Amino acid sequence: MNSRRKVLKSLALTSLSLPWLRSWASAVQLPAPHDPDYWQKIRHAFMLSKDKVFFNTGTVGAMPKVVVQRVVEHFEKLATDVADWDYKTDIGWISGYHPLPDLRKKIAQLINADAHSIALTDNVTSAMSYIAMGLELKRGDEVLTSNQEHGGGRSAWIVREKREGIAYREVTLPKPVQNKDEVLSLIRTALAPQTRVLMLSHIITGSGAILPVKEICAEARAKGIITVLDGAQTIGHIKVDVADIGCDAYVGCFHKWMGAPPGTGFMWVRPELLKNLWTSVCSYQWNNHEDEGFRFSQRGTGNYSVMIGMEAALDFHNEIGPQRVYNRIKFLGSYLRDGLRRMPKVKIFSPADEAMCAGITVYNVAGLTGARLQDEFWNRARMRPRSQGDEFGVRHCTHIYNSEKELDRALEILQKI
Repeated sequence: MNSRRKVLKSLALTSLSLPWLRSWASAVQLPAPHDPDYWQKIRHAFMLSKDKVFFNTGTVGAMPKVVVQRVVEHFEKLATDVADWDYKTDIGWISGYHPLPDLRKKIAQLINADAHSIALTDNVTSAMSYIAMGLELKRGDEVLTSNQEHGGGRSAWIVREKREGIAYREVTLPKPVQNKDEVLSLIRTALAPQTRVLMLSHIITGSGAILPVKEICAEARAKGIITVLDGAQTIGHIKVDVADIGCDAYVGCFHKWMGAPPGTGFMWVRPELLKNLWTSVCSYQWNNHEDEGFRFSQRGTGNYSVMIGMEAALDFHNEIGPQRVYNRIKFLGSYLRDGLRRMPKVKIFSPADEAMCAGITVYNVAGLTGARLQDEFWNRARMRPRSQGDEFGVRHCTHIYNSEKELDRALEILQKI
């Protein structure tokens, strides 16, 4: 009990990043960088059952053991020692009232942004809604997006169309996309004089296509169009550098490829745009222009335990090395697609250009629905990709807790089917 109180005392004095939180390294013994069994040993850092294979990180990722441990530890403290809270500080018990600068700094470093322009959100849907509802738009101003966006990315814009009369329009992208020039040509042609906002996914969730966002944003910027990118599938999956991309806003989450608890997302908006963005969910800090990101993070009582879990996930990712993670994900995705291309009855809906692919592959087998294919994987080998409907088969995600052996087994099942 005394040790728990000491932890809370230290938490009350500073931000999340404290020795107690950094102690995860002592709980996770990472293998040596050149260990031939490196990724097999990394797999042991996760709590996934050994008799099942998870291939659906694109919905929610598996959490490393250390993330679960940190969340449970804090829940236990909150349940047992909440009377120790003397209310002289907001830090350490609940989230939503403290700016958490160290945590936001880690997020900013991951995407090469200014920490004061980072807001903590519950997920991508809420972050996108803050931007869609907060921008100054008038009747007739157009928001252009694609026909392959997730509902959480496009719905807020549709609400503004219905409620306020802005124009909402979708450009049709092929599935599969062949190459980046095809996408650039379609977007360039679709931009119109009335287009005020261009919102696109960095990685399309239903195909795994990595769009050429840097080139797209340059096209839009030359026409004075605001660019908003949905990064739900990118954080922890591929490198994201908002300064290099040149977008005006970027939203993402940590519960997929980063392995953080659900309820962990972020919003980044270019500082000169953020200062004029209206807050949609408002509390005491709604007008705090000294810390613009805090205006949107301070939304009332939140779950501090998941914030701790998010930081543990970020630390785990950084300890392995972001580029090493991205390379491994890409390697496994390419390994799967190489096997699929050797099967004449398999149709792949991810891009033909490997430069536009990473860890998401969408494909089907002739004569099968996605639901049937999903069930076949489960019934034959307790493998879990996700159905994409009748036409598009399954979405098959590869992450650092997956292996070549698992992919070989999946390909074997497809051959038998």
